[in-house]
Amino acid sequence: MNAHDRRRVVAACLFTVVALPALWALSRDSAANSRSPSVGAAGVGVVPDGHSTAPSTTEYHPDPPLFVGGDSTPLPPAQVIVAVPPAPSTNEVLGKATFHRYEGLSGSPCTTQLAPDGATITIIDVDNGQRTTCTNVLGYPVPAGSDIVLDTSTFVIIANLVDAPVPVRMSW
Repeated sequence: MNAHDRRRVVAACLFTVVALPALWALSRDSAANSRSPSVGAAGVGVVPDGHSTAPSTTEYHPDPPLFVGGDSTPLPPAQVIVAVPPAPSTNEVLGKATFHRYEGLSGSPCTTQLAPDGATITIIDVDNGQRTTCTNVLGYPVPAGSDIVLDTSTFVIIANLVDAPVPVRMSW
């Protein structure tokens, strides 16, 4: 900071130290001429002449409960039906799918140790229901934590690449 800036900061501080207490002292009102709400505005009765009266004592009776939209008796809950997927068959497996770009292979290749070599595998994303097919080509490694590796172009049909690995149902 140069000398001019330091002088400006000192002047601003001194002005603030003097001006704020002066404004506070000049703007104070007494309770009689204050524009702030009184106790009467809050619902408490104030007797202006100084005579006190006993408060009224009426017994509180709550209103009966209100049922919006119909009778006062609620209906018993209906039977809830829960959809449960069928158990996997002998040629069906639940697993995790990830992706890899297969260079030099045509079609939609994939690799899994759970299906036979050359099998056409139907893959269904469990999260969103998207479906695709691929041909199992053994010979590529499957990373730990995954059960099937799809070609990148096949994987984007069922899920986004950032979601990998995704839960899938595989059948052949």
